[in-house]
Amino acid sequence: MAGFVWIVGAGPGDARLLTLKAKECLEQADVVVFDRLLSPSVLSFISPEAEIIYAGKTPGGQKTSQGFINALLIAKAREGKKVVRLKNGDPLVFGRGAEEAEALAQAGVPFEIVPGISSAFAVPAYAGIPLTDRRYGSSFSVGVGHRAEGIGQEEKGEVDFRKLAGADTTVALMAVGDLERIVLELLEGGKSKETPAALIEWGATPRQRTIVCHLKDLLQKAHEFNAQPPAVLIVGEVVRLRERILWYERKPLFGKRILVTRAEEQLEALASKLESQGAETVRLPLIRIEPTDDETPLQTALDKIFQGGYEWIVFTSTHGVRAFFERVRRRNADARSLGSIKFAVIGPATGEALSQWGINPDAMPKSYTNEGLAEMFSSLLRCPNAPTHPRFLLWRAHGAGEILANRLRELGAEVDEVYAYRTVTRKLSPGYISAVLKDPIHIVTFTSPSTVRAFFEALGEGRARQVLDAAEVAVIGPVTEQACRERGISPAVVSQVHTVDGLVDALVSWAQGTGEKQKAKK
Repeated sequence: MAGFVWIVGAGPGDARLLTLKAKECLEQADVVVFDRLLSPSVLSFISPEAEIIYAGKTPGGQKTSQGFINALLIAKAREGKKVVRLKNGDPLVFGRGAEEAEALAQAGVPFEIVPGISSAFAVPAYAGIPLTDRRYGSSFSVGVGHRAEGIGQEEKGEVDFRKLAGADTTVALMAVGDLERIVLELLEGGKSKETPAALIEWGATPRQRTIVCHLKDLLQKAHEFNAQPPAVLIVGEVVRLRERILWYERKPLFGKRILVTRAEEQLEALASKLESQGAETVRLPLIRIEPTDDETPLQTALDKIFQGGYEWIVFTSTHGVRAFFERVRRRNADARSLGSIKFAVIGPATGEALSQWGINPDAMPKSYTNEGLAEMFSSLLRCPNAPTHPRFLLWRAHGAGEILANRLRELGAEVDEVYAYRTVTRKLSPGYISAVLKDPIHIVTFTSPSTVRAFFEALGEGRARQVLDAAEVAVIGPVTEQACRERGISPAVVSQVHTVDGLVDALVSWAQGTGEKQKAKK
């Protein structure tokens, strides 16, 4: 089988800046070769089954030679692998992507280039600075601050910023290491000492920090604030707009890197809501939903349903709803075949999943727990017109608690319990775990006791404790809180509304109430 290489631009940091094509490439890759500055939120889109290879170049430290990277891409493709060469920003903007493409072409390896959003555009935008504005400037120039390593005499060396200073706005990427020269050349090229300047570290990430001053003061300010790479410099009157249109740093969860631990098909619902509040999310698919080993009890329950054997069917998860109706559909039946059966759900998400099959839930508790369901039915079954011995089907996960079933039986109900699926810990390679957890996590979220268990099983006790010791923990509801406390974990956030929206709201309230304290701590 012939291999293939995609040279992919990942943007400057925020995973939501990935193109749709870049995300598709990551999800199907067998091998991913990534650079130092890649955000963990981007790396978490890689399939856990993929081989992940670090090929970064640390300033003043460890470096992976370009020749080695070129040979690696060719070798992996010749093994028949689908390979992604994942690069920060855009691969053809100061990224040496053209050299890699040329090497692949010479080796006869098929490839594609997937453009990314360059930090030259995205980082200023995330700092609230436009590159052009009709009131302040209609042109911009972009250069790279330091000379790339390995450049030969026949190739162009460092950028002369005197030639770029004539534009209304001048942008310098990789600016910190050569900042003194850049400032001097901009002044020599005609920039006024009073021109506003902004130096943005780690743009479009939780570590974003912006230094704003006049050009004449930039070196002193950079020294005072110990400016570090990676950083983008913007010099021009457009910098004056920052205070008016700053948006990213004002979001309530800005500065927080949050680990989302759920089943793969559930990760996006929570991650996207957290990102809309300014967080960087790292997706860690800890659990997998698998069908039950024995279908006989499920088929027996379905036979009984179609014979009118139940008054109530109770769902406690979206997985249960999907598993139920998939089996109903296999029988060439639909919602019309379920007659007068009533449906109860544990919460809004499960209710929404049921509605997608054309049925609105007949009952949902105020508290979205098994205890809440038990309390709700305690009231319903004590009504004067309630049946004496109602028949219930609890369609649930293997290992579900007995609270609801026991309470219903105490109330005189006949209860059948069937286990439609099971939750198992997903096996994650050490390389995958190291890649997505390469930067510190500020908050770990757990949405069920199974995610708590799987976190320790997948990472191992030592690595799990290491992550948790440096982070706060946020959970949905008291059941998950209890699972944490049994392992010696005291959650900082426990949502009172036991939904994804409730957890996000609780995190926002917590961050706004303790933001300064947490900023200092982290």
